[in-house]
Amino acid sequence: MLLNNKMVRVVTILGLCVFMAGGCAEKAKKPAPSPTPRPSVETPTPAKKPVSSMMTTQEAKRVADRLAKDAVKVEGVDKAAVVIDTTGPRPNAYVGLNLKPEVKGEETNRVKMEVERKLKAAEPRLHSVNVTSDPDLVKRIRDIAMGIGQGKPISSFAAELRELGRRLTPTTR
Repeated sequence: MLLNNKMVRVVTILGLCVFMAGGCAEKAKKPAPSPTPRPSVETPTPAKKPVSSMMTTQEAKRVADRLAKDAVKVEGVDKAAVVIDTTGPRPNAYVGLNLKPEVKGEETNRVKMEVERKLKAAEPRLHSVNVTSDPDLVKRIRDIAMGIGQGKPISSFAAELRELGRRLTPTTR
């Protein structure tokens, strides 16, 4: 038993010595400071002009009228109203459709997709084409189109257009 006690003490003391010797390692050296960069002469870059819509307000009115006529040519469409929002970086079209009474269910989606495809092809400058047949949204689009037709600036409808943009999800970009 005495031998066992001595053995335990010796092993414990050796273990402590090993741990203590490991803690006395040399401090890590700090990395050498990086050389200071030479001052460079920066050439001024010309200020970029803000990207604006590629359509004037007058042109947007003409394009909207033309697109409304194109939309009515799609089978199943009775009436169409189009507003082109030129307040953002790229123009977006909002299209309100009154469909013929016989267009129902899945046929409604087919007609809307066909109108989107046709209008995007007719005017490639459009960033998105948003089509709806919801009566409330169609009325709002018609009211905006009438206001623009009466000479009101598109910017006066900015809040309404933002709301339309939130409620309509474009499938064409």
